[in-house]
Amino acid sequence: QASETGLKIGAYHFFSYDSSGKTQAENFIRTVPKLPGMLPPVIDVEFYGDKEQNPPEREDVDKLLKELVGELEAYYGMKPVLYATEKSYRMYLKGDYQECPIWIRDIWKRPVLHDREHWTFWQYSSRERLRGYQGKEEYIDKNVFYGTAEEWEQEFC
Repeated sequence: QASETGLKIGAYHFFSYDSSGKTQAENFIRTVPKLPGMLPPVIDVEFYGDKEQNPPEREDVDKLLKELVGELEAYYGMKPVLYATEKSYRMYLKGDYQECPIWIRDIWKRPVLHDREHWTFWQYSSRERLRGYQGKEEYIDKNVFYGTAEEWEQEFC
């Protein structure tokens, strides 16, 4: 229904450190249809359970994540966006994945990514209110795109 409104639509996947990249890609592809004009898939690389206290090795994460990125790119025909907290970015993405747009979450300060020119999206708040929004959640996330309206059109339309 959202595609009929003119809104850009897309979906994100919460990355699992416990499943193969291929299995994760198959699940995403089975769930998210390929639609004309859709946004790139987003892979959310955060910690869950005890993963922050007992983080997986980068080499192990790379194997899973690179497989997932490759499978989604092959199917949807576009590089996935990688969403990460500052800590998960530093541990698992920094210095690699240069071809993927980065969506960074940092609610304390404007993020600086020392291994690339800039981020593509920045989640700067997780506790905002939006006039007119009447969903179940009291607060919503707020994000910003690094670029102009013309750059948005070139990249995502």
